[in-house]
Amino acid sequence: MEFNYEFDWAIPFTDPYLGMIITGIKVTLILFAATTVTSLCLGTVIAIMRISRITILRAAGTLYVEIFRNVPGLFWILFFYFVFPELLPEKWGQALNHYSHYPVVAGIMGLTVDNASYVSDILRSGRLAIPHGQREAAISTGLGRVQQYSHVLLPQMFRVTLPPLGTRMVHNFKNTSLCMAITAPELTWATQNIESLTFRGIEATSIATGFYIVLAGIMVSIIILLEKYLKIDVSSINQSSA
Repeated sequence: MEFNYEFDWAIPFTDPYLGMIITGIKVTLILFAATTVTSLCLGTVIAIMRISRITILRAAGTLYVEIFRNVPGLFWILFFYFVFPELLPEKWGQALNHYSHYPVVAGIMGLTVDNASYVSDILRSGRLAIPHGQREAAISTGLGRVQQYSHVLLPQMFRVTLPPLGTRMVHNFKNTSLCMAITAPELTWATQNIESLTFRGIEATSIATGFYIVLAGIMVSIIILLEKYLKIDVSSINQSSA
């Protein structure tokens, strides 16, 4: 039996399929941008809690990481879409379920709590790589605890962990495709719909694959340029802290 398949690249670029692709790219970028910011903020807070001298905060941060890191990210996306509205007061839950953009919101929440657990681990390792003398110097100058982190420790933590943080954010970008499971109209969901309507899966998938490769490549290039610009040398920091 011979397999005959004629490529027709024009199909994914005809209405309404072009609209699906454009919407898919927009939603993918929104998911990525939102979860990058929120997971960095939440991950930073969790990392500070894990290295805190206060036992309760340290235990809460560790518990968070152990729970969210050891459960698949797709589970949390499904949790926030199907379960979270049921845990809220009835009126709030109904309002969320009737909100047309709730799949995107649920995807942002699910990806945020998942990615933040990995971000906190990365930032915690960055804090451990900073020599203790840095904090002692900050204390000697009269800086408070918040000022110590904002002016001395956090900038160094982000600088030291830029390579693994960049890799993690590329991974988070790819994880936006998981939101297709809750019908968030991101690019993978749009690709699947075009395939089911036109039976032109190869063309649609090729376009989506090209987009993912190009954007991930741009992100990696930016990270490499930042490493060179900041002249990051993790080994020298580790040696100084030893």
